[in-house]
Amino acid sequence: MSKLFKILSLVLCFFAVTAFADPQPLAILKQTSDAMIKELDKNIGRLKTDDALVYSIVNRILLPHFDLVSMSRAVVGRDAWKEANPQQQKEFISEFTHSVIKTYAAAIASYDGETVKFHPLREDLGNKTRVQIDSSIILKDAPAVQMQYRMIQAGSTWLIYDFSVDGVSLVHNYQSQFASTVRQGGLSKLIEQLKQRNQA
Repeated sequence: MSKLFKILSLVLCFFAVTAFADPQPLAILKQTSDAMIKELDKNIGRLKTDDALVYSIVNRILLPHFDLVSMSRAVVGRDAWKEANPQQQKEFISEFTHSVIKTYAAAIASYDGETVKFHPLREDLGNKTRVQIDSSIILKDAPAVQMQYRMIQAGSTWLIYDFSVDGVSLVHNYQSQFASTVRQGGLSKLIEQLKQRNQA
């Protein structure tokens, strides 16, 4: 999981410039990456020692481009989500988001020149409301890693609701981690568990 999270973290922050005309989902990813790189370059000397700074950058620049409700519902399962009350759902989204950011913080701070090459969409967007964007992560001393972003149209913009590395989905990974706790104690038990982890 550590290698997976490092790659996922880097890919959220560093997107290579491509030569083809950008449809809106890809343009959003690029604009986000430009803003992220600017912030990381400006604060490069503090990234490894100031977790609060990394959390702040991620919250400001990356999180607005994620469909956190859809991701949260997916990782706990439809039944558990329906059985939870609105306050529990809201609390889970908060704790889940904090847990993901905490996991990514060290990887974001350890960026070492990796780049990402985007591939053209295989077909026109047309009236589609969901799209997958493929890319290759170019590593310094290892073969390229394949990355896929899954995005959904939300009004006039597009949001990320899942992403995969070499076919391994972030959402599916968390589903596997949370499944046993959800079966035993529902969303309330999982929230309690995440709170303990986040405070450690």
